[in-house]
Parts: sequence; structure tokens; C-alpha cells
Amino acid sequence: MRILRSTLVAAGTAAFIAAGASGAVAAEGYNATLDELNGSGAESTAMVTVDGTTVRVDIEGTGFTPNAPHAQHLHGATDGTEFMCPTPDDVDELDEDGDGLLSTVEAASLYGGVMVSLTTEGDTSGDSALAVDRFPVADADGNLDYSRTFEVSEDIAGSLTNMHLVQHGFDIDGSGEYDGEARSSLDDSLPLEATIPAACGEFGDAQSAAPIGGVDTGDAAADTSTAVVFGSAAAATAVAGLGFAAYSRRRVQQ
Repeated sequence: MRILRSTLVAAGTAAFIAAGASGAVAAEGYNATLDELNGSGAESTAMVTVDGTTVRVDIEGTGFTPNAPHAQHLHGATDGTEFMCPTPDDVDELDEDGDGLLSTVEAASLYGGVMVSLTTEGDTSGDSALAVDRFPVADADGNLDYSRTFEVSEDIAGSLTNMHLVQHGFDIDGSGEYDGEARSSLDDSLPLEATIPAACGEFGDAQSAAPIGGVDTGDAAADTSTAVVFGSAAAATAVAGLGFAAYSRRRVQQ
């Protein structure tokens, strides 16, 4: 089953990779439907529009943990390496700790490293993979909307169609906050719920898109040299921020 699915994905993305090799196509959009991971109940639709090195990302999602931050990234690689979103069928193979869930580290072998961090402001590179204080927060009904225009490197722009959008954060025990005894695969001082993958989607066929408007950031050029899968020392430092932000918010709510 894995071989068949990999073959289909490879065939479906071959044209995108070829297009990426010659640079981004101006003002073209690519849709993605994000399906839940780990039984989170979260799902989203997204569009990425590319015009040179200017990128606009629009996301609308439902079923997320209410009033909680949700890290979200474009995962993959710029060298043509093919990745894909995990499915329930992948759990048996990737679930190394046998808890029935795919942690960020366990799933990363399929969807690749962080190429772009979809923050709400400031840096969007892999360095901001866990800058949770700058990731969108779901509203009280669990809806998560996001829209941002920013600049990326030429390598990133030319490879966006071969990337995957992953959203993180899932209140597994239904307590209303990120907590529980299970620890994050990235930092055991943090709850698993804070970083666990919640939804993933792959981009589809290119389509015409409206020209991109003004760029709302001045320092968002993506640098893949430190792109990580929530795994580097920098990420570990950042995830500490994740925990701080989550627990700070919880204290405020209390």
C-alpha cells in the first residue's frame, strides 16, 4: 500500500517539481485540503499563491482546540525530495512508542522538515518553527482563519508546490487546554498535546489566482539553512516558548 501511494504521489507531483526547477509561476494558486491527523477532528482548506518570491497563504479551518495557539508550517524540501502526509495506515509503521498517535518526530519522516513557518507576524523561516506566540489562535468555536503575504527565497518559491501544510496542537483528553502526562517528542517538559500534528494537506493542481497585493512583512525571507522538524536546539529553545505561551494563557483563563 505504501509503495502504491508513494508512486501515485510521485506521479502527481512530478509536474510541480519540474515547474519548481525553472522558478515559481507568477500569480498561480494551489489548493490544499487538510485532513485530520491523530483523530483530532480538525480540518482546513488552504490556498498558496505564488508570484515570483512573493507568497500569499490563506487558510480556513474548523475543529481546532478553542482559544489555543496552533503552530503551522509548510513542510518538505527544496531539492525535489518527495514527501507526503501521513494517513491512519501509517500509524502502525511510524508509531515507535506504540501510543497509537503520531508525534511530530514520528510523522516527520513522511512530511519533511519545516520550510516556512506560517506565523502571523515577523519571521517565517524555519527558525520560527515553534514561535507559538506568533502563530494563529483558534477562536472559541475552534475555527482557525489565517491570511498572510510574505517573501521567501527563490528556492522556496520554486518548491512550494512540492510541500505540505501541517497544523499542530490537539487537546487529546478534552480538558480544554494543552496538558496531560504524555510528553512532547521534542521536549519532555511540554505536553504532547502542544506539538502533536493535527491536520495535514498536500497541494493540488495549479490554477489562476488574483495578483498578490502588498507584502505585510519586511523580514520574512525564508532561510532553510536552519529548517528543522521541531528537532534542533533552536527549536527546542523555541518550544520552551510554546510551553510558556500555552501555560501563560491558561493562567490568564483561570
